[in-house]
Amino acid sequence: MRLVDNWPIRIRYGISKVNYPMNSNKKCYHLVEIELAYLYFSMKKTIQLFLITVILPFHSWSQITYTQKKSGLGTITDITHAGDGSQRIFVANKSGTITILDNNYNTLGTLLNLTGLLNLTSEMGLLGLAFHPNFSTNGYFFVNYNPSGTRHTRISRFTAATPSSNVTVSLATEKIILSITDAANNNHKGGDLAFGPDGYLYIATGDGGGGGDPQGSGQNGNTLLGKILRLNINTTAPYSIPPNNPFISNPSILDEIWDYGLRNPWRISFDRSTNDLWIADVGQNAREEVNFESAGAGGNNYGWNCREGFNGYSSACQNNPGFKDPIFDYRRCSSPCTTPGFGNSITGGFVYRGTTVPANASLRGYYIFSDYVSKHAWIIKNTSGSGLRSALDVKTIANLTPSGITSFGEIENGEILAGQDNGNLGAISATRALPVRLMSFTGNRISNGSIKLNWNSASEYNTQSYEIEKSKNGKDFTKLVSVKAENSSAGHNYTYLDNKPFIHENYYRLKIIDRDQSFEYSDWVKISNVNTEIYYDQINKNIHFNGDITDPTNEIRLLSMDGKIMKRVKLNANIIPVTDLSSGVYIMQLIISNENRVKKISVI
Repeated sequence: MRLVDNWPIRIRYGISKVNYPMNSNKKCYHLVEIELAYLYFSMKKTIQLFLITVILPFHSWSQITYTQKKSGLGTITDITHAGDGSQRIFVANKSGTITILDNNYNTLGTLLNLTGLLNLTSEMGLLGLAFHPNFSTNGYFFVNYNPSGTRHTRISRFTAATPSSNVTVSLATEKIILSITDAANNNHKGGDLAFGPDGYLYIATGDGGGGGDPQGSGQNGNTLLGKILRLNINTTAPYSIPPNNPFISNPSILDEIWDYGLRNPWRISFDRSTNDLWIADVGQNAREEVNFESAGAGGNNYGWNCREGFNGYSSACQNNPGFKDPIFDYRRCSSPCTTPGFGNSITGGFVYRGTTVPANASLRGYYIFSDYVSKHAWIIKNTSGSGLRSALDVKTIANLTPSGITSFGEIENGEILAGQDNGNLGAISATRALPVRLMSFTGNRISNGSIKLNWNSASEYNTQSYEIEKSKNGKDFTKLVSVKAENSSAGHNYTYLDNKPFIHENYYRLKIIDRDQSFEYSDWVKISNVNTEIYYDQINKNIHFNGDITDPTNEIRLLSMDGKIMKRVKLNANIIPVTDLSSGVYIMQLIISNENRVKKISVI
């Protein structure tokens, strides 16, 4: 085996800001992927491509931490509150018990005990818990579990005789709401339950298990697998169909379905401020994804098993324009998956809306989630409300927890908790304010051919500067200019004018630098087909042009009206003197990158 002489090396470079816990001595990293072609000599010569990952250190900063509050709770599958003003915390575990804690994490009792009644094989067990909006008066709560001896999904209602007490609820109060019986495998059960702002019960279901959706559930409207369901449970019947469910008039899709095209949605949540729905969906081979749905905007097809994240999965159907893209996805990797920003099994979380912990104020509006395998986490903010990936503010937190997070929970005061597979429960908090909340970064070409860049922040803390970086291809960026940050807690609007844009495509991004020299990058903006403005200064007999076309391979030719070349100048500057020309009319020919642009000028 040897490296082939003179074979090209292709470098793919990516970076995101990475945060390590304050008690970590680890550094943060740039990720550079290098594809090396090498020749392997065997019975015959074959060329193979291998991917090498090179890690380059850069400054880290710490802002999001996990603080343990309780242990011994089993493999935690759900964390929630009753909405009754008691501030109690309810923690469900896979084995079938729901533990009641007070707001100081002291154990008060057990709400429900399904031990011995569940199938605990693989991903099955007690998977979801949700309290009726009127629990304080009717005592209703709902669970999602897999009954012993089956692969079925069962949604049941139980009733607490005295909702304010901490006694264990009788199993005799069970009312079965829904059973889904067609799953062929022991995994991909989904399992989450959530009451929406409309009072209806939302249910997340997996595709029935196996690799690649062998049952075809994701795109099959006649099964409840691989879906988000929406049911009215305020009825004497087990449930009824909400009259505005999106597929009622579609005979090929069941009325219960709110969204489809999902693989294994592991945790869904509503933003308590905007009512938007967030759906984390576990990937197959390549991508883990987060789906965003504006309040009340159901009826979406999220693409599985034709698509996986932003990638195609099945070539037969991956290009359907009706699919809704995720708002965010990230790459899968092999366990233990130490590279920050990668993972192997997403655990969805919540948008932080807490108000009781002042230090967490800068987290408000960020959706926090993690990866069960890599133990890395992310906070993302949908800055425009559009659900578009380009509108995201994204920050990555490496190694948030020592064990994999199996569930997040929002408690009554809006704080966010995280539960791990080792039975530990802890709180998510910010160690300090997030340095910058960048609301937008845009660019547009103005009339003289220059490019005007605009960005604005909603808040700035300990921010030193913004470096504008520029690229011709979206990969190789160089520093253009540094702009001092105003460091305003109320945010600030910034403008910069690039008077020398590239001729064809221009990519810009912001390098946001904190006072401790840590930094992060914005998404880039792209401006295409920039026009180069050329004009003749009759007073000084100079030719002026804007645009970054100063290159010895580019030139200006001045021709007489009969086509004779009178002067030719290599473009080494943006001002070309022509004082040696006699008065008359000339044809000015600008030759750039095999393009010819012609303009007539008069020399006086």
